[in-house]
Amino acid sequence: MAIPPTIPTSFVPKQPVNTAARRPKSGSNLFLLISLGIAGLSVLTAGATFGYKLYLENAHAAKAAELTAAEQAINMDTVEDFIRLRNRLVSAQTLLNQHVLVSQFFDVLESRTLETVRFSSLTLQVADDRSAEITMDGVARSFNALAAQSEALAAERHIKRAIFSGISVNTNGTVSFKLSAEIDPRLILASGAPAPVPQEEGTTPNVLPVSAPPAAATTSPVVAPATTTTPRMP
Repeated sequence: MAIPPTIPTSFVPKQPVNTAARRPKSGSNLFLLISLGIAGLSVLTAGATFGYKLYLENAHAAKAAELTAAEQAINMDTVEDFIRLRNRLVSAQTLLNQHVLVSQFFDVLESRTLETVRFSSLTLQVADDRSAEITMDGVARSFNALAAQSEALAAERHIKRAIFSGISVNTNGTVSFKLSAEIDPRLILASGAPAPVPQEEGTTPNVLPVSAPPAAATTSPVVAPATTTTPRMP
């Protein structure tokens, strides 16, 4: 029997199938944009770093050329003259600072000398390291006066290790003696502060003899104790 034409003979659809393209998710697009931004920023940073490196190299080369030109323009004779002048000034300042002045020492000695004691001679020895020692000859009116003079010198912090020796009684009752002591370098140096100076082996201290007329202090004398005391012996 024949199949009527109204009955379909196939179940395959005759209309074309509509295949629409799938849209990507929005999260993938955002990640892609961020990646592209980071990549672009890295490229820009690398370019800026390379450009700054070239700038620094060019600036360094220019400064080096300027320095070379300035060095070539300097007169070496003038530089040597300045160096010699500086060395002379430094040496002069050192000599002035280490110059020995005895005026301050005489002021201290005058203030510490009693009216009953007088000194007839003084020798000042200054070593290369500016340590100083004095040796003096003197006469005291009595043993009490000599003991009081010993106490007066012991109270002076710039005069150290004062030793009285060679004590003898004269025919007129006065007492002769010798005095040796160490002097604080700050008392005799122009700078007021000692600076060590290297001392070579075999050198001897500079001996500066100073002749001093008999002198007595103008300040009030120190009253000697009523009882007789024995002066310090070496």
